[in-house]
Amino acid sequence: MWRKASFTLAFIVLALAGSVMLFASGPVVLTDGAFPDRTGVGIGLPDAPLAQEQRITQYWDDLLTPKITTRLYNNGEQGIDHHRRDGTIELRELFYPAAPDGTRQLKASAAIAPDGHTYVSDRGFHLNGKMQREGRLLPDGGYEVTTFYDDGLSTNARHLIGPKGEALYEALFRRDGTKISVAQQTHLSFDVTTYDEQERAIRTLSTSRYWTRDTIYYPDGVTKKREFLMDSYLTTASFFAPNGKVEQTRVFNSWQMIATFYEDGVPSYRQTWRLLTPNAVKPEDKREYQLIEAAVLNDSGNPSWRVTWDWTSKNVSMIEIGMDKASEDLVSTVTRKWYNRGTGFLELMLVKKGEYGPEVSRQTFTAEDAILPDEIPAYLLEPVDYEVPPKPVPPVMPSPWG
Repeated sequence: MWRKASFTLAFIVLALAGSVMLFASGPVVLTDGAFPDRTGVGIGLPDAPLAQEQRITQYWDDLLTPKITTRLYNNGEQGIDHHRRDGTIELRELFYPAAPDGTRQLKASAAIAPDGHTYVSDRGFHLNGKMQREGRLLPDGGYEVTTFYDDGLSTNARHLIGPKGEALYEALFRRDGTKISVAQQTHLSFDVTTYDEQERAIRTLSTSRYWTRDTIYYPDGVTKKREFLMDSYLTTASFFAPNGKVEQTRVFNSWQMIATFYEDGVPSYRQTWRLLTPNAVKPEDKREYQLIEAAVLNDSGNPSWRVTWDWTSKNVSMIEIGMDKASEDLVSTVTRKWYNRGTGFLELMLVKKGEYGPEVSRQTFTAEDAILPDEIPAYLLEPVDYEVPPKPVPPVMPSPWG
């Protein structure tokens, strides 16, 4: 959508430039010096590069400064420039080819500033005389353009072009006046929002130099349903309940996916999945993941119970208990149990005060003890399927040197 909006606005800029070329005067070949006595009218020879068949110039009373310049083009259209006394162009008009009765319908007109080239306003018309477009110069140097449906009354689109010709804003409308989409350039990004027939937001796509954010809304047009934030090397997918509270977030990079699950907007548990297909970087590529870590979270999102797996043997490698409190008060204990990656049996259990505090106890075990890992809650092992972001696995990490 953003590309479409950008190209549309760029087209208008080019159209303005094209109208200048269409109206612009080519090399003047008048009858200066062709006759002993000057007259108030000069006739120009055909100008092939500008498709002109004829040019007639009427002069002010000094017989030097153009007053009205009339051009006839090869396609039958007629252009007329109205000049000020200093020779600058004040008004430009372009007419459709003459009708059988000799009358001409105005196709476009433009009011020109005293500098002779800056458009102050312009209008375009269909052959039936109904308005096609209307533009005006803004105080900051930008230009606003409104286009109409074929009835000449219903607004089709509004465009805003910056002083440097940059596309700043575009709004598209249905015939009944409701918005179809709005594209707008901000200081951070170019945002495009599409709307339904009741003018409720459906989707917003925001693009900057380094990131893209894609947001889908619930039918109310306000509450987010899901959002993809795609950075240069990281993608975050967030999914929301109808009440607006987050249900799940998934963070993707080039080697793993971290999924965090919430209950009524409060963190509940987290899973870390290792990417087994690192070359699957396109949306249509199938991505395969393997669970390598799961954790029960407290209300602050810190793990109170955590388990990790060895990704090659798929056996439990460590279980950690109580780290959430220990990391806060440095008095509560944290227990860590390490398991043999080959046999899966307990090898070492270490209890410490705080995360980095002194040891409380240390126990070692052998394969003969055959102690298996603690029971793992089933919900920690179950993935939840959600829509996959367009760019879930950026191919490379950014360079630390930029």
